[in-house]
Amino acid sequence: MTSSAPMIHTPPDLHLCIATGQNLANLIPALQCGAREVWILQTPAMLQSAGHLAAALKARNITTKRIDFADQDVTTLQSQAEIVAEQLDGRPVTINLSGGTKLMTLALTGTLAEHLATDVNSPPHLLYLDTQHHRLDWLRPTPRSEPMADVLKLNDILLAQGFRRQAGSGGAEAAHWQRQAEDRKDLTRLMGDGAQRLGRFFGTLNHLAHRALNGPNGPFQAEQHLEFAAGGAAADLLRRANAAGVLAWDGQTQLVFNSAATAQYLGGGWVEEYAGLKISGMRPTDWAPRLLIESADGRTPNELDAAVVHGNRLLLVECKAAAARDNDVADWIYKASQLARSVGGQLAQPLLLSARNISEPARQRAKDYRVDILAAEELANLPQYLATWMAA
Repeated sequence: MTSSAPMIHTPPDLHLCIATGQNLANLIPALQCGAREVWILQTPAMLQSAGHLAAALKARNITTKRIDFADQDVTTLQSQAEIVAEQLDGRPVTINLSGGTKLMTLALTGTLAEHLATDVNSPPHLLYLDTQHHRLDWLRPTPRSEPMADVLKLNDILLAQGFRRQAGSGGAEAAHWQRQAEDRKDLTRLMGDGAQRLGRFFGTLNHLAHRALNGPNGPFQAEQHLEFAAGGAAADLLRRANAAGVLAWDGQTQLVFNSAATAQYLGGGWVEEYAGLKISGMRPTDWAPRLLIESADGRTPNELDAAVVHGNRLLLVECKAAAARDNDVADWIYKASQLARSVGGQLAQPLLLSARNISEPARQRAKDYRVDILAAEELANLPQYLATWMAA
């Protein structure tokens, strides 16, 4: 006697979810299941979050409906669930139980499911998103699990978390930046892959670039002088920079920056370009360099050195080239941690890239804040780091 395979029903394209502080738990199933309409139950505490979720869904051309859902006590929850059941009026629905409190989910499963279970051909579908194990768990009509699909792009995450790109961000300016990065990629790779040998000279370049850009005799002073003639790895770097047209070097102590932009590049901007080269080579689902974002109300602007999305997760990359005291590094770590959680939610990971060494006390602080660090010679390990993160 053989057992037949369980029947797997196609989920209804109307989704019902509970607004939560973690909007991706509602957005991912809606996109993965091909929802065409989403009803969002919003408690008084979740009005703003519901608005962010609605914005992300509308950007994907999904119809939304926000329904006030009082949650003072169990009696109120029960009556609210009955009202929603009446509004559905027997329509087939997929109910996402990932958000809300336990009492709210019990009210929905106990009331809505009963009201909607009368049609055996269109039973309610109940699901839960398990982000820890990257899967969708179906409770009804047939208990089963399926892998979480890679459905989110960068814009989805930004909108769902209450952010948006600033006007013009990611447009012509970003395209120009990427063309420049491509033109000098060999020089950038030399610095990033050779950071162990060039670490001390990075400090010298940073100092000269800062002096060129902020000197006392004008807004930009192209000509600068080394204290001693460069040799070894430093001389090789200057020769390559000279050949690339980034600066002119006389082979001794004089160097002339080609422009303010190339001074900014050699003073530390190369770290961002190095990160961009390695990220683009890994082909993640979506990514953007030098991204300017702001909160939905336009009050909180931020600049992201690089934002990478893969497997519905966000990697937020912060790039630094200057030497810093532990207090400064502590500020970098705190900022990276807070920004990653705000922009990417629980699925976000901050990464700090530094051309200079980071002390052990600062590294311990980074562990406490769950910030990953690649510094100095570790920069060359960025492709391996990205591969591991993408595969997790």
